[in-house]
Amino acid sequence: MRIAVCDDEKIYRERILNLIREYKRTRQNLSFSVSAFSSVKELLNFTCEHGGFDLYILDIIMPKMSGIQLGQILRRQGDEGMILYLTSSPDFAVDSYTVEAFQYLLKPIDAASFFRCLDKAVDRFIRFQRDAVEIKTSDSVRIVPVYNLCYAERVKRLICYHLNDHSVINSATFNGAFRDAVLPLLKYRGFLLVGSSFAVNLHYVTEITRHDLIVSGERRIAIPRGKYELYKSEWSDYWLNGGECHVI
Repeated sequence: MRIAVCDDEKIYRERILNLIREYKRTRQNLSFSVSAFSSVKELLNFTCEHGGFDLYILDIIMPKMSGIQLGQILRRQGDEGMILYLTSSPDFAVDSYTVEAFQYLLKPIDAASFFRCLDKAVDRFIRFQRDAVEIKTSDSVRIVPVYNLCYAERVKRLICYHLNDHSVINSATFNGAFRDAVLPLLKYRGFLLVGSSFAVNLHYVTEITRHDLIVSGERRIAIPRGKYELYKSEWSDYWLNGGECHVI
């Protein structure tokens, strides 16, 4: 599990790192790597070169760019890492939801509260790694975490799997019904069959109109006539139940 800590104040940065070291001793069955950054620019430069993190522990009030703005940049880049905000002010709690923050804690950091947040983050990380589907391509088999899949689309006799990093995996050719071909996805509560050619991960649906599901703020998937209320209800229920895919 890769963790990034970003706080411009050294005293708080060291406090967080010490707490993580203490926590690691209680979760010896899981490997951790922790990188610390004193500025938003430093963190962003690192992610551009080395990729993102599974968990971001971010201060909010920092020079030049806030932790909220940093979260918005990460999300625009397609980074779905969990974000834990630590701040001395309660005024940003609502803003933190705009980037789907995992948790929001006030400084000074209470060790017990911090460890509970890490427990939740670790459990979610393990679940994301465990829940995966097998995708057969023309020359290989790919194992992809369910969480990384935005939607699957039928294109002639192929299924195109669109991932949250904007890459696409094309399946081997298949015969039969699309629904049968994507049953491994549909067994997860959080995936919705849309028409006869799409299976959509509700986690990435950013808006529902009378005519479309909007996925990741850009792709429009047409809603079959008469299905708007049903899909809207499914989307609402998904978020009311924690916003996570799980086996039905």
